[in-house]
Amino acid sequence: MTALLEVTDATKSFGGTRAVDSCSFAVQRDTVTALIGPNGSGKTTLFNLITGYLRPDSGQVRFNGREVTGLDAGTLYRRGLSRTFQQARVFPQLSVEENLVVAGGYSWRQLLTRRVSRADRQRAGRLLEEFRLAPVADLLASELSYGQRKLLEFAAVLMSDPELVLLDEPTAGVNPVMIETMERHIRQRHAAGVTFLIVEHDMTFVMRLCDPVIVLDQGKRIFTGSPDEVQTNSLVLDAYLGS
Repeated sequence: MTALLEVTDATKSFGGTRAVDSCSFAVQRDTVTALIGPNGSGKTTLFNLITGYLRPDSGQVRFNGREVTGLDAGTLYRRGLSRTFQQARVFPQLSVEENLVVAGGYSWRQLLTRRVSRADRQRAGRLLEEFRLAPVADLLASELSYGQRKLLEFAAVLMSDPELVLLDEPTAGVNPVMIETMERHIRQRHAAGVTFLIVEHDMTFVMRLCDPVIVLDQGKRIFTGSPDEVQTNSLVLDAYLGS
């Protein structure tokens, strides 16, 4: 079976530092895959290479059977590959609802002149309900709590009906109730056919939600396996847990 995402020998250096070093891995369709590793192991750089925010020095990225190496983030979003960030990126001076509409591909002019299709407004409305943001739909995004902004960003990436969503530390800085909320939304969207690749430091969250787990160290993939295998693998214990 062809993987949904394939990364082959991806390499990226910054000055004399090789952040990603001939890294190869695959994400199979219909999985919730984790990408873990110690600080500085190259996880976020790898996310940026996959999603078009950085171009690799060498190597290849394939999505849905097609090479997408170096394509810009907007093109990848329209093809069904989207992502969130460690710090939620929303438009602070737009309303919550407007953030979703803009994520659906509309320009500022269309937004101002209300030239947005009924179907897209309905889709935004459904996402607002799903993420329990409907009561704050008319508030500016800047007025939301940190956790609500993370939910809004998650909802926004779903406006394109993506096949693959990359989540960069979805539980960072949020309380236990919001962590449970994030997990519930990931499970619901996964059940509806969305594949996930997740960078996350909360190992309890990873071990109960993700399978398989890919482990990076010093820019290289050192292991891929089930949560149980990851917790007992000597390479992972040495690199990630410091044993």
